[in-house]
Amino acid sequence: MKTFRADFLVAATVILCSGVMLVALTLAISGTHLSRPKATLTIDLPSAVGLDKQAEVRYAGAAVGRVRSIRPLADKERREVSPDCAIRVLAEIHHPIPELRVGTTASITADTVLGEKYLNLEPGSVQNPGLTPGTILYAKRSASLDEVMSSGKQLLDKANELISQNQDALDKVISDLKVVMDNFKVISTYGKTFVGTVARKPWRLLFGGPVPRLPTEETILQSPKPVPAPIPND
Repeated sequence: MKTFRADFLVAATVILCSGVMLVALTLAISGTHLSRPKATLTIDLPSAVGLDKQAEVRYAGAAVGRVRSIRPLADKERREVSPDCAIRVLAEIHHPIPELRVGTTASITADTVLGEKYLNLEPGSVQNPGLTPGTILYAKRSASLDEVMSSGKQLLDKANELISQNQDALDKVISDLKVVMDNFKVISTYGKTFVGTVARKPWRLLFGGPVPRLPTEETILQSPKPVPAPIPND
């Protein structure tokens, strides 16, 4: 009988501990706070793409709360309150933050390209007056990854179109540049040969002496070396 009671107490304790751990894990994953929020903010956004309910709310990058709800604005709300926005977000602040001042804005952002989106509050100037309670904050429009990629594709298409329209001019510029570079290679080769010869025996400038035979321009241009200057004869 005592053994049965001991086993029962052990099993009940294990079940109770498992239940407590499950509740704690659920609260941690969902971001639910047992304490009442210190403040609730209303934020209107043009779009909430990538922002989930229970997403993190940050103040200048520091975690201060969670998103409580996300809903579309009614037509009347858009006309009378937020004509440039379509979504309203309620955010619960659970950590102390400085007084919000005029000029405070919000933005949806992420630490990395594939990172989880969060709502970041960007404080206004400390010289500005504080916001009155119940003031609606407005979020800046942020481009999504799809929009950025679409813009990049449009830019590449326009660049390709521009290149196609000016292909003849580009070919001429490239051809002229090649001639200039070939001439520069020949001049550099001759100059290196002259400097090398004079550096070894500078009196050759006055008394003369054997000098290296310079390669032809054709040989210089066909050489794989950047500056194929011959070694001066000592």
